[in-house]
Amino acid sequence: MKRHQLGFTLIEIIFVVFIIGMAVSVISIAVGGNAPADMARNEAEEFMLQASYISEQSVLKGETQGLFVELRPAQDIDAKEQWCYQWRRVRDRQWQDLPELTPRCLPEGLVIEFVVDDELWEFDPELEYQDPVMGFFPSGDGTGKVEVSIYADQLQGGQTSATEELELDLAGELHWLSEEKRIEEDKRGR
Repeated sequence: MKRHQLGFTLIEIIFVVFIIGMAVSVISIAVGGNAPADMARNEAEEFMLQASYISEQSVLKGETQGLFVELRPAQDIDAKEQWCYQWRRVRDRQWQDLPELTPRCLPEGLVIEFVVDDELWEFDPELEYQDPVMGFFPSGDGTGKVEVSIYADQLQGGQTSATEELELDLAGELHWLSEEKRIEEDKRGR
């Protein structure tokens, strides 16, 4: 009588591990193929979440809330300048930090750019007091038309950059234009 062997041979195990490894590499290439574009998209998503939260809180709490942006100098010789932003509210006639939202800095190499009422906003490090770049009022309105772009400053050879575009309209509505465009293209592609 023959005994049946239980288990797998070494060749079968190696073959299965090889197939799993190939599948993981294909998925990682498809998902994370363009690091600067992915970072810009993640930062745009975070900005959108924070701005939506701030917009709602302005109405619910009856407070004016604004976005303050700064370009922080490089901390190391090898480091780059870093764009940071922070949401603040008006209390006792002064801008105060929001305890629920800490300042956020974009990864090195990413830039956040604002066009306010058709004029490019520029950070001035010489000013002691910076005005907010955009804001929300208790009425639900925004401070005006503000276009926001997030993109990679410089790319390594062969990488392509996707600029993430957002817009605050006169009614205080924030739109993620590049995401809306992606969704529309996906619908047409089906």
